Amino acid sequence: MIYWQLFSIFFMIGVFCFGGGYAIVPFIQDSVVERGWITIAEFADIIAVSESTPGPISINTATFVGYKLAGVPGAVVATLSLCLPAFILVMTVVRLLYTKRGARFMDRILIGIRPVVVGMIFFAAWSVGQTAFFTRIPGLPVFSNALAVAVAVLAVVATLKYHISPIKIIAGSAALGILISFL
Repeated sequence: MIYWQLFSIFFMIGVFCFGGGYAIVPFIQDSVVERGWITIAEFADIIAVSESTPGPISINTATFVGYKLAGVPGAVVATLSLCLPAFILVMTVVRLLYTKRGARFMDRILIGIRPVVVGMIFFAAWSVGQTAFFTRIPGLPVFSNALAVAVAVLAVVATLKYHISPIKIIAGSAALGILISFL
């Protein structure tokens, strides 16, 4: 039963979510948190791990959720069912793009989809940000929430102004998290 639920949920997310990556995260969050499969705090942890492992965040997130619910078979089902609609769509779009009229049609569709994708990315950032910035984490000092805001601002500055690799920023913030846990 759980395999069918994982398949149907992640397949539908794969069908209706455009933009990939961060644009899909809010849909996954709504689907799994609403069903009580994962708490919002667990989901924020999954996002943090998915972000810091190789591969697309949406696929990593589906894999982690599937694994948490049903082990390795659940991870396989969630991952494949999320990817299957994209595979079918890409194969269809490629055929369509080989025509001049099809290319114009796709351009018009994407004009409408792009702003929604940006909105979904902001929603994902807001949802995860609420957990990161406003949730008191047991065992960590009270100032850790203010520190989280400072670290986020520094990460943005380090990326935009100094072009520091996201991998180095994630590794540094992980080290900082370990250091703080000993305070």
